[in-house]
Amino acid sequence: MKQSFPWKWGLLPLAVHFACTAVAQESAPESDGAPDSDRIEEVIVTGVARGISKQDATFSVNTLDAEQIKQLAPISTADLLQNVPGLFAEGSSAGEASNNITVRGLPVTGGYRYAPQLIDGLPWFEEAEVQFMNNDSAARIDLMTKTVEVVKGGTGGILYSNGLGATVNHVSRRGGQDFKGELRVELADYNFIRTEGYVSGPINDNLTFAAGGYYRQSDGIRDTGFQADHGGQLKGNLLYLSDNDKTEIFAQYLMVDDHTAFYQNVPFQVPAFSETGTPENPIEIDKVWELGVAFEDGTVVSPSNRNFTQLGEYGSRDIDMEDGLHADFDIFTLTLRQDLNDTFTLYGGARYTEGSNDFNAMFTGNDSANAVRFNNARWENDVVGPAFGAYSRGDTNDAKLNGFFATPEQAGLSRDEFVDAYALGTGVEAFYLDDGTRVTDQTIVNYLLPFIARTDAESMSVDVRLQTRFDFVGNHELTIGAYASDYSTDQSFQSSLLVSSMEAESRLADLYVVDAEGSKIGPSLTLGGSIQPGFFGYTSMIEAEGQALYVLDHWELMNDRLKLDIGVRWQSVEADVSRLDRNITANSNFTPAGVIPGSPDDLTTADDAVLLPDPASLRSATNEFDDWGWSIGANYAITNDFAVYGLVSDLFRLPSLEDFNEFRVSDQADEEQIERIMQYEAGLRYYADTWDTQIALFANEFTPREDSVQYRDFTSSTCVVNDGIADLNTCPLVTETFRRGVENRGIEIEFAWRPDFSLTKGLELRMNGVMQDPEIVDANYTVVNTVVENDVVVGYEFLEVGEDGRVPRRLSKDMFNFQAVWDLKPMLGVPLKPYMKYTYFSERFSESRDVDVTLYPEFFHIDGGVIWDISQDFALQFHVSNITNELSFTEGDPLIPSLKGPNGATNRGVGRPLFGRIVRAMLNYRF
Repeated sequence: MKQSFPWKWGLLPLAVHFACTAVAQESAPESDGAPDSDRIEEVIVTGVARGISKQDATFSVNTLDAEQIKQLAPISTADLLQNVPGLFAEGSSAGEASNNITVRGLPVTGGYRYAPQLIDGLPWFEEAEVQFMNNDSAARIDLMTKTVEVVKGGTGGILYSNGLGATVNHVSRRGGQDFKGELRVELADYNFIRTEGYVSGPINDNLTFAAGGYYRQSDGIRDTGFQADHGGQLKGNLLYLSDNDKTEIFAQYLMVDDHTAFYQNVPFQVPAFSETGTPENPIEIDKVWELGVAFEDGTVVSPSNRNFTQLGEYGSRDIDMEDGLHADFDIFTLTLRQDLNDTFTLYGGARYTEGSNDFNAMFTGNDSANAVRFNNARWENDVVGPAFGAYSRGDTNDAKLNGFFATPEQAGLSRDEFVDAYALGTGVEAFYLDDGTRVTDQTIVNYLLPFIARTDAESMSVDVRLQTRFDFVGNHELTIGAYASDYSTDQSFQSSLLVSSMEAESRLADLYVVDAEGSKIGPSLTLGGSIQPGFFGYTSMIEAEGQALYVLDHWELMNDRLKLDIGVRWQSVEADVSRLDRNITANSNFTPAGVIPGSPDDLTTADDAVLLPDPASLRSATNEFDDWGWSIGANYAITNDFAVYGLVSDLFRLPSLEDFNEFRVSDQADEEQIERIMQYEAGLRYYADTWDTQIALFANEFTPREDSVQYRDFTSSTCVVNDGIADLNTCPLVTETFRRGVENRGIEIEFAWRPDFSLTKGLELRMNGVMQDPEIVDANYTVVNTVVENDVVVGYEFLEVGEDGRVPRRLSKDMFNFQAVWDLKPMLGVPLKPYMKYTYFSERFSESRDVDVTLYPEFFHIDGGVIWDISQDFALQFHVSNITNELSFTEGDPLIPSLKGPNGATNRGVGRPLFGRIVRAMLNYRF
């Protein structure tokens, strides 16, 4: 069902339209194209105390301006950052938000841990890694984005928090003394419509403004069957500049209120194999077939499983997956620059963020199989046999659901009562929830795990810098800064376990015990398709404070040809965390009052064991950490067009809110909880009218925080043993610590060529890429492996797992993209700009462990389009992504021999595929 167009969003296009109309006659239309031959000296503001030209930087920096962003036409922040060499972004395969990104071989952690997102030089939220609140939640691209700058290491780790890998700064448009603006309407072939725009100009001689944003709605890049994306953002700022240019005040408000669908793995099958993958002989994904859900545009989410019921400490609640990932934030910013005299300048910045992030996402279990009847359930010794609560998903007794149902005691029954309720039961069958018909034997069924989380978040950060200029063996700009932050999260997370068919439009199913004739008996084993309407999760509260001091000296000598940046940063964090895990408690039985469990009035057993926040699980801690890092960089201008640079830095990252929430840290070994990177880099830059080049050689040594793995000691005498096999849940937990470091060597290349030939006027060719060789070091630990014979668990064994020398999981060694744009007007007089991009990722391992080694294939995709400048005011753009409809996976789980496909002749897995071909059209009006 479509939602009404919110009135507040309706103001956006109207405001821009009226502003455009009001000022169109006051200013001449302004072309947004770059000059054909004269290179503009690009000024960067990230990683520096004062703006400098990109060529003079002592560190690796990449920029994407508004014109490039237009041609790349990204659908998400990660999609845009995929075009920065050294950054590994898994495209937008998760949707418009909550994608994953990492940099230069650092581990893929599931977010932006090593690449924090800044907006105009300050983090929109202090911590870049918060569970269920990815750092791209409020860092969105629209026409108010002037440029995106990416600094890798170096001074990024001196001036900003957590800049160990890369610092991404989204630079907003500001007002000037000329009115200008732009309005865009965009359509796509998945019922997508987006309106965005901006307008900027003067209020008086000293005060200017800029305002804009976007609103869009769609049915989802994948076919959810309902409105999957709706919402947007509004941004406005005021800039005051005194007559003498000594005082600058910048105030900004950003409101984000956006719902986006989250797309997780889908099931697939491959040719059968019987041996586990090894580093020498991995399981390679080559031939692959769908399992009910289309790779191109399919998703496990559908109108049938869009709504379901969850049970918890709140009672009962209805979940609507249309809510998706809902970022709802208000962000207030105030910055100041004051020249105190000719020598000293004071800079100050403050940001306050308040809001919430809802995370409603459907994860896919790796259990796809046919829905054939399990017909040999049995009762033994007045106890429900091993087949009870089992649901066969194959022709034999494989992959049963044992362990998901309550024990008789948890259900409030005696064992006799429990057996009597299902005395005539011979098996379990599935029936569609929507019409009650039996799920046919060959229909693919699977388990879905909806993750439902809400994070209320608040963040305050203040950055103050004093800069002084003096001469001593050259010219110095010395910056002394102090930074403080106060931030918190209040989070509730709960999962469920659903039974759903895997079809073009998946449908929820209820499970029932049946008798020999196939008739339902006893209560349903599910509640509205949910085996566990109140599954695992937690509630937590974290309050954190941080302080930092930093010094950066920008030193120019040898007639300003040699530039040095020498910096040091000290930072601390103190966090108070309190967490309750969801467990079975005395109040876990949600059977309605007055209903006898197992009686005809008892409609379901699924509400007999709801996992609740358990007071006995309360964990609280106060942790405090601090560390310091340094960076030294140099740039030497050999000529006006050619410069070389080098960098050495030792940077750090303090524990994240996710680390605190998971109690991965301990005060007993502070130095073991802080991540560090030793970075070496050397490069060159050459900028001319027809050729721009940046080449960087880098070497990183990454030392992570101490990690741990837990396993059950099945050899312990305290284990409960049944039929000679230990019940793992009764065995003691053993914790083993280790550190998974990464060493990496690589080269990054970025160039642009504008050939100055009569037949190629207006043509620009760009390329960027990275070739690297990341390897894991110092990661060996123990896990417990299940021994299976004929689909039956016969015991357990200890398995020593090694990762040394392996490539970090889900990370390509080689990544390239080639772009071409041809402005045909200079040569042919035709106002057309066709463009195309080829993007390549080399093969990737699902995990870095040396067991079940699975290699996902290399892939490419081709995007392209054309911009038609209809007039100085109007432009029409057509864009097609994944033109060749390339089918592959950006990530996936390891494949395991015991996970057989529905017919037993294949093996199964889950992975996140590329989106299929998408066609978009954009109409721009600019003035």
